[in-house]
Amino acid sequence: MVIRGRTLLAAIVASSILLLFSTAAFPSTNTEAGHKLSVARERLADLKRSPKKTKYRSYWMDSIRMFELVEKKYPGSPAAADACFERAAAYGDLYQHNQHSRDLDESRKTFAKCQSSYPKHERGPEALYRIIVIFKDRKKDNPAALETYRKMAELYPDSAWTDKAKVRLGIRTAAKNGKIGKNGKKKKKETELRKPPESVIAVPTAPKELGVVKNVRYWSGGAYTRIVIDQDRTLKFQAHELKNPDRLVFDILSSRVSDSVDKDPLPVNDGILKQVRTSQYAPDTVRVVLDLASLKSYAAFPLHEPDRLVIDVTGTGDPDEPAEAGPATQQTDTRQGTVIEAKGDDQPKPALPPFPKEPILPKRFSKRGGGDSISLSQQIGLKIATIAIDAGHGGRDPGAMGRGGLKEKEVTLDIARRLAALVKERLGRKVIMTRDKDVYIPLEERPFIAKSKGADLFVSIHVNANRKRKARGIETYIQGLRASDTEAMATAARENAMSTRRLSELKDELSKILKDLATDDKSEESLHLAHAVQGSLVSTVKQTQKKGVDRGKVKRAFFYVLVNTQMPSILAEVGFISNAEEEALLRKDAYRQKLAEALFQGIKRYVESRDPVI
Repeated sequence: MVIRGRTLLAAIVASSILLLFSTAAFPSTNTEAGHKLSVARERLADLKRSPKKTKYRSYWMDSIRMFELVEKKYPGSPAAADACFERAAAYGDLYQHNQHSRDLDESRKTFAKCQSSYPKHERGPEALYRIIVIFKDRKKDNPAALETYRKMAELYPDSAWTDKAKVRLGIRTAAKNGKIGKNGKKKKKETELRKPPESVIAVPTAPKELGVVKNVRYWSGGAYTRIVIDQDRTLKFQAHELKNPDRLVFDILSSRVSDSVDKDPLPVNDGILKQVRTSQYAPDTVRVVLDLASLKSYAAFPLHEPDRLVIDVTGTGDPDEPAEAGPATQQTDTRQGTVIEAKGDDQPKPALPPFPKEPILPKRFSKRGGGDSISLSQQIGLKIATIAIDAGHGGRDPGAMGRGGLKEKEVTLDIARRLAALVKERLGRKVIMTRDKDVYIPLEERPFIAKSKGADLFVSIHVNANRKRKARGIETYIQGLRASDTEAMATAARENAMSTRRLSELKDELSKILKDLATDDKSEESLHLAHAVQGSLVSTVKQTQKKGVDRGKVKRAFFYVLVNTQMPSILAEVGFISNAEEEALLRKDAYRQKLAEALFQGIKRYVESRDPVI
């Protein structure tokens, strides 16, 4: 009896301990967030148990995105923090299977984001330890590993993970060499750079000839701010993230600041940036400092013709705030986009007209029914509420022109207006138009308008042109540093208003800066959207034209208008204005309506495939 009593007591104590720890680690599945997190964990566990599935990246990315969507949909719940760390670990597991360095980098970046966002989470010290291991063993970057350890020792001095990291780094030896002090803390702290940094992007310029920083302007909206630094030529630059106070520093090398640039701080105060400061930091270096109020991520990349450096900063600003142009902007004809509200659910929607037979779509566009046919967004419960429609060119930029004088900007605006009406009335979604009249909108401003107003999709409408007058048909593009073929590069060069040679140089330049572009987590969704739109356009145009309609699979090329959109984004070329027959068709209202209907049907299929299924 005594033995049985002790056994019962031990079982009760063990159960209590288990309950205590499981509550902290796993949010209750009684909540919606906890349930979604459990589904994501089960899916990942099933994947790891299948040797066949672990070989395919698509299965891993589906699981990873489930965790990401839990975090985005339930940001204030305990499940959000758990989902973040689970996603970081999943990228590490994926690397173990495919040995792709991009997945290891993503694991490191995600662990860093999770630790920064949820510093009190029990996996916080583990995250820093994983970062140290990646830096030291894979990246061979010991200074970065030591810097991470200093942070770890300060935040989690009593953690077993900190002791483990100390052993891994051999801290005692490092301390003797004077690299770090006791407990891994710095002996001396620098808050500002003391000399101009070395160049990271080699651009040939004449000796001692300085470029000019002509202007600094910004747009601000929601949780996103875009800074543009206008230059008179392509210049080298280096970025630094500094602390105490928090700021981003951009050094424009071999340059001087124009007298027309205001030396007083440019106030922003949008919850992301406090202000922007520009100064001649050194005789041959212009420094632009972004004083931060909050920071989640940032990206910087050059654009050309005209030359400028674009900086995108994402923080915790109010996403419901309207976009506002900064006082330093010199774009006199800038527009902030037009928002068209969808009708309420109580409004009757007109019946859809008969439409041609649906084309064969990718597997994830299958009819609803089986388990594999339900998309990730359906399972997680997210839907697409806002669609950005971009009418190519406009104002002083006419785009391509046909022999009969028809201008691309006229065709794209008319089709965009028709498409906006269809999306609003038949799909019941909010529409954002980057332009709703004949005005010039800079390429870098178009994705800003979409992002700052909370768009979930970005569709840019264009009309193609080719020196070969017989060229005709439909092409749909997604973003990519490498063009699918020479024709795709020529199309991108024309839409970017630059030569193919300059575009090729830009590709090499950007590959050093936009490393995340090739692994953008929206590229797969963009591909699905592009396939749906391409198939719908081809099916419609075939009714009018019998040959040369389908110009092949969805293509990739680099387009300024799709840079850093951070949402599924495509560029649709709805015909060749250089072809006499297609130019004649593009003049007709009925044909433009058909193209708008086709674009709408492609978007509709994609959106409905992503809507949640009960």
